Amino acid sequence: MKNTMLAMLALAGVMLFSCSAPSINEIEETDEIMPDTTANGLRLAATVNTNAFLSCGCTESTAKITTTESATWATTFAPLVKFDRAAPDYPTSVEDIWASTNPGSIVCNGQLQLTNSTAPTSLNFPTYYDVQQHPTDADKVFIDYWFTYKKQEPCSAGQGGHDYDWEHIVIQFKKSTQRIVTVTYYQHGGWYTIDWRNKAAGTRVVAFVGKYAHGMYNNSNTISFIGYACTYFGDYRNPADATDEASTWNNLVRMTCDKTEFNFNGGWGTTGKGPLHRDRQYWNFAACNGSDTFGTNGCSGSDFAVGTIIGTIN
Repeated sequence: MKNTMLAMLALAGVMLFSCSAPSINEIEETDEIMPDTTANGLRLAATVNTNAFLSCGCTESTAKITTTESATWATTFAPLVKFDRAAPDYPTSVEDIWASTNPGSIVCNGQLQLTNSTAPTSLNFPTYYDVQQHPTDADKVFIDYWFTYKKQEPCSAGQGGHDYDWEHIVIQFKKSTQRIVTVTYYQHGGWYTIDWRNKAAGTRVVAFVGKYAHGMYNNSNTISFIGYACTYFGDYRNPADATDEASTWNNLVRMTCDKTEFNFNGGWGTTGKGPLHRDRQYWNFAACNGSDTFGTNGCSGSDFAVGTIIGTIN
């Protein structure tokens, strides 16, 4: 299932593949919407609107969990994120995105227009999360961890770059055992799922971030030659040491429609809508998406057969 075909992919990357595909199918100033919660001794950020509130018809998932316990789960299972040692940028906050965007484009059904593309250089960024319970199996919980970027750099000259970028991973665990079942990594409009059932209890999920397109992967990649960076698994992700890592559990922010940046229902540039305006019924998702060797090819990295539904994995 994990056929790399490096030479063929490199050639196809130059000719056919674009890194630009989005990741997945998708109150007044300083008013505090939710109280701070504490999980495992770490403070989780309150939901605060620092920008004028928009009401764009955002709807919370009926399966969403917002208890203190859910915040504890988010902290417990939050991934260690590793970046390439020469990463040109890092995730940032939605407030920074808003401050870097043409105010006239921040309207319901609008399309954000980036005005300040200065790349964030700090590994101190928020990780946005959402916790949901399987609607017919209360033992299964899905935690969605999202990262937002100002822009995506081209993977090759004139190929793959665009303004704004959202990337994420989804962790499924069982409440009864407090053990992770699956981890789904998203990239380039596709995704794949890794079987976590045989991992030792307490094993921290690790996500490697593509140098240019920011896709999330379960492994590193040190192969680099012309064209390969534009292939599905070819984005360079070669961290040097702990200085290229982010402990996401130290800076978690729950996503909510009560926050204007998440209520916004328009396009984040040309990359699609924000997380709360996309399909989030992960229990109904296939374990992987994409079987095109020269295009979206997530299924070649999946531990589960094509067509397996994530919510049926026990």
